[in-house]
Amino acid sequence: MKLKAMIEALIFAARGMTLERLAKVTESDLGTVTKVVEELEKEYNSEDHGVELKKVGDVYRFYTKPEYSQIVGKVTRTFYTKLSSSQMEIIAAILLNGPSTMQMLNELRGKDSSAIVRSLHKSGVLVRKKQSHTYVYHLNESFKDFLMIEGVLDQMTEHPESAKPSSLISES
Repeated sequence: MKLKAMIEALIFAARGMTLERLAKVTESDLGTVTKVVEELEKEYNSEDHGVELKKVGDVYRFYTKPEYSQIVGKVTRTFYTKLSSSQMEIIAAILLNGPSTMQMLNELRGKDSSAIVRSLHKSGVLVRKKQSHTYVYHLNESFKDFLMIEGVLDQMTEHPESAKPSSLISES
């Protein structure tokens, strides 16, 4: 098997992989894998492809190029097109603080968030897990994919001073 094709298939099928993991799975050295991934990156960033290979954090993953997102949107299901500002506040709070309880969200927003959290959970944006006597809410993986949240989180870690909770959550 060709290493380049193998790495391409692995990144696609796994929906993203680190160089270290690629090296381990392909039983190749890290330097060779790095070189192959750089080749794939250049190849997919050309105008000949509708997808691009991007590194977000330590993970390489294929993404639809922005200029093709509208056409791709015609065949993919989109549940999240109309989120209210209150719903976006909840999403931002969970993005910044990680999995959160209802009490944490209420304290952050300064008001009751239960109806909004219920609607986000019902629509599939939030997933909840029982922890002791309460639920902990986190973002659904497909919602993160929809928004390409990994890129946002990566930018937040690069520029933490611009990603303070108070700058994303209004007090309205």
